[in-house]
Amino acid sequence: MNMTLSKRGDYVMRSAIALARAYEGGKPRKIREIVADTEVPRTFASQILSDLVHGGLAVSRAGREGGYRLSRPPEEINVLEVVEAAEGPLKAERCALGEGPCRWEDVCPLHETWTQATSRLAELLSGTSLAEVAARDAAIDEGRYQVPPDAHRSHARSVELSDLVHVELAAPAVDGVLSERRNWSGALGAAVHEVGELEASAAHPSPLVADCSIDPLTTGATSASGYLLAWRLSEPGGRSHFEGELRVEPVDAERCELAVSGSWHQEVVSGAPQTTEVLGDRARRVLRGVLRRIAREVEEGPRRPLTRARTARRRSAVAG
Repeated sequence: MNMTLSKRGDYVMRSAIALARAYEGGKPRKIREIVADTEVPRTFASQILSDLVHGGLAVSRAGREGGYRLSRPPEEINVLEVVEAAEGPLKAERCALGEGPCRWEDVCPLHETWTQATSRLAELLSGTSLAEVAARDAAIDEGRYQVPPDAHRSHARSVELSDLVHVELAAPAVDGVLSERRNWSGALGAAVHEVGELEASAAHPSPLVADCSIDPLTTGATSASGYLLAWRLSEPGGRSHFEGELRVEPVDAERCELAVSGSWHQEVVSGAPQTTEVLGDRARRVLRGVLRRIAREVEEGPRRPLTRARTARRRSAVAG
């Protein structure tokens, strides 16, 4: 089960920590300074910082002496506020068990427990100040922080990628789909299988965990729209993640292109490809597969969910 932030949440939290560490200095921080400290892509930095401003956690000032600064001391800002500035309210958007037997029409048996778990997570996050997190970051930076045994960080290799595919739809129509749909994990999972790198035996299948999202960042009436394409992938060869800019570029009145540029980061573990050349080849094939899947699904249009009523009608038709 993936308990990590989305890539947008990741960037917003990094930026908040950077502003918290600079708060005592009293001077606003420039975007270029925040980018240098946090490694948030420059392309997305202004939108990410705008999340903090819109959430009431930061203020911005234009001009030579301007920049971004927290709206109040980091001791008075909690982690939940930062998370919700990027991710929205922390709540379960749907029933934990999804569809189920007819007796679950109103509520599922896991609802009460899941609601309590969400509430306790919110309590923990709201009870942790941004100042505490910034202090940990400073300790890590200075080599004073004791790394816990369950730390998830590992050394990784990075590969810069870019690719594009054609879509047989007008750019506004494609923007409409990408603006509405966030989850593209199925496209990522299918692309990895197509590449053929999964080595899982029938007796001991190896799990594939694919989490892929497209998050709108900018829109324009006459220019191509920008999106953050990000995914995390866990498979037998190790963990990896990708983050990049996805743009919808018009070709003519009826066609457009999906163009992507970004970075693939692969954890280096035993059994995983060890050379940048091998990593780059595999990463490019997966990215091409993801883009093709996205283009195909966008062209096919949205599919209506199969409700119980529709399922029953279909079964009746087959039986008849």
